[in-house]
Amino acid sequence: MTLKRLLMPMLVLGIMLLMSSMTFAQTAIFCGLSVPLGSTPRATATGHTEPIAAGPPVLDVPSGAKVSPPTPGGGTVRVTCINNTGATVGTPTDPGVVALTLSLGVPITNTTTSHPSATTNIRLTNFVGDFSAANVSINTVSNSGGTIVIGLGTPTGTPTTGINFTAGPFTSSFDVEGILVSVNGKTGAIVASLTSTGGVTVGSAPSGAATAAGPAALQVIDSILPGLQDPTVPSSLPGLPFFTGVSGGAAVLNSAGTAVKGNFVLKIPENYVDMFRESAQFNGPGTTGNFPQSPSSDTQVQVILNNIPSGLDISSCSATMTNAGATAVTGGSPSINFTNITAAAPILTVNFNAPLDLDNLDILWIKCTTVGVGTATLPLPSAPVTAQIELAPTGSALSGTGSALTALTTGQVPRYQAALQPATAVTVVIFPPSNTTLLLSFAFVGPGYNTGVAVSNTTTDSFGTAGGGAAPSEGTITFLMVKNDGTSKTYTTTTGSPGSGLTGAGVVKSGSTYVVNLSELLAAASFGSTFTGYVFITSNFTNAHGAATIYTTNNGAAALSSPVLVLDAVSTASPRPSPESLGQ
Repeated sequence: MTLKRLLMPMLVLGIMLLMSSMTFAQTAIFCGLSVPLGSTPRATATGHTEPIAAGPPVLDVPSGAKVSPPTPGGGTVRVTCINNTGATVGTPTDPGVVALTLSLGVPITNTTTSHPSATTNIRLTNFVGDFSAANVSINTVSNSGGTIVIGLGTPTGTPTTGINFTAGPFTSSFDVEGILVSVNGKTGAIVASLTSTGGVTVGSAPSGAATAAGPAALQVIDSILPGLQDPTVPSSLPGLPFFTGVSGGAAVLNSAGTAVKGNFVLKIPENYVDMFRESAQFNGPGTTGNFPQSPSSDTQVQVILNNIPSGLDISSCSATMTNAGATAVTGGSPSINFTNITAAAPILTVNFNAPLDLDNLDILWIKCTTVGVGTATLPLPSAPVTAQIELAPTGSALSGTGSALTALTTGQVPRYQAALQPATAVTVVIFPPSNTTLLLSFAFVGPGYNTGVAVSNTTTDSFGTAGGGAAPSEGTITFLMVKNDGTSKTYTTTTGSPGSGLTGAGVVKSGSTYVVNLSELLAAASFGSTFTGYVFITSNFTNAHGAATIYTTNNGAAALSSPVLVLDAVSTASPRPSPESLGQ
């Protein structure tokens, strides 16, 4: 019993000493993270090759342009380890072989060898203190897992012997450079974290330690944003020479192929200040190697047109840049790969040929000054031509097996996930039904008087379509009757409509004339038996012309010839002018 009482305190003391020794061995060396350049302020929500810890854009003195990232291929994450020997906790000099795992939580899209290039790949640099290229190495990279395992010890690759850290407090550090990540589908910030397997502790040193190594986790990308704002077809345009000869709104071709408005302009703003950039702006001052791989690899913008009728002429397309205030800028010098867009090749790709402003929003403008029927089959369809945009080059983050894509056609830098915007495409060319709007400026039906109306379908003419004449077409006629008291009624010809010159379905064929009394239209529309006011007459065919006469009903004598005016084609792209000049 006495022996037992003596052994128990000794056993407890032994356990405490062992635990103290283990703590001593595990906590004497502390490692943490820092980002010397600062976190990357913004990354693109569809981006697959976004640099981390790159800091804000900086000035490249030789070129005079802002660049980002300032280090080849990406930013810099620094790992600092501090030997706290001599501080309150103390430490041995050799913690043994250590595996540090840097985790990013998103796919890593480049390699440690030659992608994007031999000088812009993932690499370890700037060894300080006890660290050197001989005892710090990258063991593995999990592209899909978003992790990099770094071995501390010798030999490199898979060390078997630990590092003898200098008695401290003593600080050693190395940098991890060139990491590119995919943030497709992500929001918020990207955080890098460091964990350890081995005899070092990650995170802040305990109270009383000589120096703090840094946190175990910190932000390396501040925000993830869409790269582009939705495109628009604005109704008003800047007063710049580039826009001479074009006007706002969609192009308009009626279904007979006549160009009411033969041009359109797309406005495409970047969504944050350093989204658009020319390829050289991905490289920091004095860097070597290519990041991206080719000097022609800018951020690109693709414009995809939908519903283009085969043979339709959309051509003479070009691009320019302004700032957000619609003032011309010297940067960017955008160019497009094709000046003509066809149903077989409906995509325009915009490249930049000069540095852009990385401190202010830029706006890309694309105009197509010729929109015509070309060789398209008439009548043109009712579905409009629409446009969507996306950043390019497009591709995937990783291969099907989770490895980095490095081929020339699949491993482009920069690279974006294909994502058309907006979800509902914007209209750039509309095809309103072929029609003619006539205005009967005064009509009267009352005791002793009536108004006779005649509408001719003149699409059969002496010129012939080959000689520039009208394309024969046919259709119904719609009357909007507006009385002086402000009431109105609409009537469209149909089976059984009054008057002469109609087919059984109420259609005026090419070369025919429809003749009717206004009193008959009032009765057919159930709009009373008297009328004083004006009438809009819309023929659902081109080249309609009309005449109207107010006459006495007792003998048919003409009392007043009322003009029937032909109005210019009216649409949202070509509104009715005010003041109006009909030229008749």
